[in-house]
Amino acid sequence: MYRVLLVDDEMEVRSGLKLKIEWTALGFEVAGEAQDGREALALLENERYDLVLTDIRMPIMSGLELLKQCAENYPELKVIVLSGHDDFHYVKAAMQSGARDYLLKPVVRSELSSILGKLRIELDSEKQAMFHKHSLQHQLKKSHSVMQEQLVLEWIDNDDPEKVPSLGSEIHRLGMEGWLDETLHIRFLSVEIRVPRGRLGEREEGNHLFLLAFQLVCRETAEDPAIERGAFAFYHRSYPQMMHFLVAAPTAEEGASLSEMLCGQIQMHIHRYLKAEAVIGIGASAQGLASVRQGFLSAMLAWSQSHSGSGTQVVFSHSGQDDFAELFPEAEKRLTLALENGDLDRFSAALESVLHSGNTPIQGTASFLLRVILLMDKVAGKYRLDVPETQHWMFPDMLWKHRSEASVLAYLTGTAAKVIERIKNSKVSGGVEAVEAMRRYIDASYMNEISLTMLADRFHINPTYLSELFKKQTGSTFSEYIAQVRIGRAAELLQNPQLRLSDIAELVGFANASYLSIVFKKHYGVSPNEYRNHPADPPT
Repeated sequence: MYRVLLVDDEMEVRSGLKLKIEWTALGFEVAGEAQDGREALALLENERYDLVLTDIRMPIMSGLELLKQCAENYPELKVIVLSGHDDFHYVKAAMQSGARDYLLKPVVRSELSSILGKLRIELDSEKQAMFHKHSLQHQLKKSHSVMQEQLVLEWIDNDDPEKVPSLGSEIHRLGMEGWLDETLHIRFLSVEIRVPRGRLGEREEGNHLFLLAFQLVCRETAEDPAIERGAFAFYHRSYPQMMHFLVAAPTAEEGASLSEMLCGQIQMHIHRYLKAEAVIGIGASAQGLASVRQGFLSAMLAWSQSHSGSGTQVVFSHSGQDDFAELFPEAEKRLTLALENGDLDRFSAALESVLHSGNTPIQGTASFLLRVILLMDKVAGKYRLDVPETQHWMFPDMLWKHRSEASVLAYLTGTAAKVIERIKNSKVSGGVEAVEAMRRYIDASYMNEISLTMLADRFHINPTYLSELFKKQTGSTFSEYIAQVRIGRAAELLQNPQLRLSDIAELVGFANASYLSIVFKKHYGVSPNEYRNHPADPPT
């Protein structure tokens, strides 16, 4: 029901208007009454109204003055003017002040009903337009947040210095300067939710809705005004029981203080809203974009040292592991190459060279084990392979079972053998699975920046070979397929008149509206605006 405010200095007139028609049948309800303009403004300040029916001549504040105030302060409000004078000057003044219509007293039932019917259609249309606007704003915000999270994940997964410039160019475009900047001191917090036994009843294993609630609580915690500009929450799909935070501050001391406050907020909110506990690993503080990957691993290593059980814990990264962390990038490259080439002997030899180098602290054995497990999980992920053994890191007790070098070597070599076997089987399939995985990735991530080189690296296939394989299986080149997906989605969004062309360009992954127009016309033969104006005549 749309709310109506009746304004007239005569009570009999107001009562007559209420009784004259069936307001509810027309979609309205008389929600308030006032005897002059000042009293009406007081009601408008405290309550929402959609329509005002007001007399022109009233004491204290006239209807014309009320109209001017409404036009200035409540531009969306509809106003109908009532008057006992059929005077052109009154009509003109009322219309110039923003009145929707003008009725003479005594009001004729049919005339008022007709006007209300038209206003009902207009109000319905505006309500629908507002809904679409809010939906668009939500979609744009969600899309922007997804792209920001994707950028953070790209930095975390990147171990190739040559990719740093391209990743760096995305920081400004996505508004991430407040978290990813060479001058800032950063650290990561990795948060695992631990649910007390019986908390979820029979649904305790893999409760999807509960994990979504956990993610929502973490994101809303990061959006707290006291924290928002210094902490960014994100989800890594490889770690379903966890959420992660990137904390950035001008100095290490400020970063430590912000991290401490954030930990307290996370623990309090998870306990209050989810009746669960949080185990938080806090990584070492570092400066510069080159430290992003190591900073994330530092937080994961801290988390890996937590104790079993459902109690709340905060575990800090220990400086005793840093020497080993500097050694690892070189070893990581050798291990990765051995896995991808299917060379288990070389993988084992690379492991032994690190373990026997004397640079691994005794307390760092579990940390080393975690690093290698994460590396194997990453390599398996390039081929979209599910290797359960690479998920054992999610159980801290498993990591601490392997204390000796011999035990670590045997466990990691055995896991590597399974990964290599799955990779070989994937390559034998002729790349069909990889191309299908690429298509799914493009279909889901078309709004982000996607390149053949990036996907070739993701699926560990030679770019030239992947390009040929993609065209052979899809009938389109890589670039053509991305353009088809983006343009197809743009054509769907053009059906919404509330979306500007610049909004659509951002939503589908084009740099700007001009480029979208060029590609759209080349693809369909008509401009986006021509297509929008003739939706019943789709281009072929």
